[in-house]
Amino acid sequence: MTNFIDLFSGAGGLSEGFMRAGFNPIAHVEMNKDACDTLKTRTAYHYLKENNSIETYHKYLKKKITREELWSSVPRNLIDSVINTEISKKTLNPIFEQIDSSLGDKNVDLIIGG
Repeated sequence: MTNFIDLFSGAGGLSEGFMRAGFNPIAHVEMNKDACDTLKTRTAYHYLKENNSIETYHKYLKKKITREELWSSVPRNLIDSVINTEISKKTLNPIFEQIDSSLGDKNVDLIIGG
């Protein structure tokens, strides 16, 4: 599987296309909180769909559970893969550290950006 990082992710449209093409997101870096909330929600959707638990997502859509409850239904490391910060000289090292700590035995094969 080809792994990627999405910089300046916005709400994740570019990532969505890569994921549908079979790529695996390692991290999304975006400074807008609302866009990050959307990325986390889409991350939850994909995880639940792949793990035959899509009903949890449907409960969220029907307002039977909160967004935070939706997010808590997936592994924390997936939600934490959405990094809500600006990209600057000041933030580069913390961004790299967070991504490096989440990689495990995976490699980053591609970096995309919107």
